[in-house]
Amino acid sequence: MPHPPLNADDMVQSRPPIVRMQYIDQQLRDNHYPNCSIIASYFEVSSKSIQRDIDYMRDLLHAPISYDRKKRGYYYEKEGWSYLAATTLELREAEALIATTKVLQQYQGTPYYNEVSRALDKVRQYLPESSATDHLLSAYSIEKPTHQPVEPRMFATLEDAIRCRLKVTITYRASYRAASSEAVTERTIHPYLFHYSQSLDTWYLIGYCELRKDTRTFALNRIRTLSVTERHFTVPESFSIDEYLEKTFDLVHSSEQIDVTIRFTPFQAQWIRERSWHPTQETIEHKDGSLIMKMKVGALDAVKRWLMGFGEEAEALEPQELRILLHDELSRANNLYEDVRAKGLESLPLF
Repeated sequence: MPHPPLNADDMVQSRPPIVRMQYIDQQLRDNHYPNCSIIASYFEVSSKSIQRDIDYMRDLLHAPISYDRKKRGYYYEKEGWSYLAATTLELREAEALIATTKVLQQYQGTPYYNEVSRALDKVRQYLPESSATDHLLSAYSIEKPTHQPVEPRMFATLEDAIRCRLKVTITYRASYRAASSEAVTERTIHPYLFHYSQSLDTWYLIGYCELRKDTRTFALNRIRTLSVTERHFTVPESFSIDEYLEKTFDLVHSSEQIDVTIRFTPFQAQWIRERSWHPTQETIEHKDGSLIMKMKVGALDAVKRWLMGFGEEAEALEPQELRILLHDELSRANNLYEDVRAKGLESLPLF
């Protein structure tokens, strides 16, 4: 149920201490010699609240505030002190927070998206006009997220289950390669934590699956139904998210670790060098500009799909099993295009 809009009186009373301190600062700069009673009356708060604001400015922010007994009010005994510069957020820091509003788009649907957005809105109202949001954001262009938004209630329910260590029951749609009988399954999961993959632009749940009797990764957008049980679980002391992710490739996990060696052509190597692809990767440079990458992974099918995207610019050198997987996949793909050469595009059925 939406809250009724605030009227002017409500807005004065609901202003946070930082707004009151901005007002005090302005009154002092204008030499109005304000006192606690006058400011408290304006904000409709207690004089003690205003005294705490002044003490905070003087003791923690080192504002040169003194009290004039004759004029019965406070004043600045030195010029040059800036309230904005003395606050915990410097101007550039506040501007940086505003600039992150575009980055935050990828977190839409998570429990904290609205809260963080509101916090940034509060920061924005304390910036000078020269630091307006539109002006700041005009310097940035950030690609919009491509993932399917996560239903906020499901995210919040899962987060509660994670924090309370409660088992959940889900109906989950597996990858498209799964057999039809296993495409959608009901599972009981011990939810350990959320994980967001920057490379895949997807939110995941990592936890123990009672059906598979192993720790698994679940894409949130593939969870069809969700219910929280009253049964508790314990996260094993041996579980480490860093060690778990080290044994995954593209979030496909395998306990078995296999030595993988890949050669990239000089053309592709220039982009391969620009980022880290796996925690275990090691690279060897060659004089011709080509590059050898070595890593320990178990999810060979995921490595195969990744290498397919590089075409002839990448060659799997080992293990032989990976070379066979790529050979078979490329052979099937080649058959598709051999058909085009033989018959011509006009003779191919479109539906």
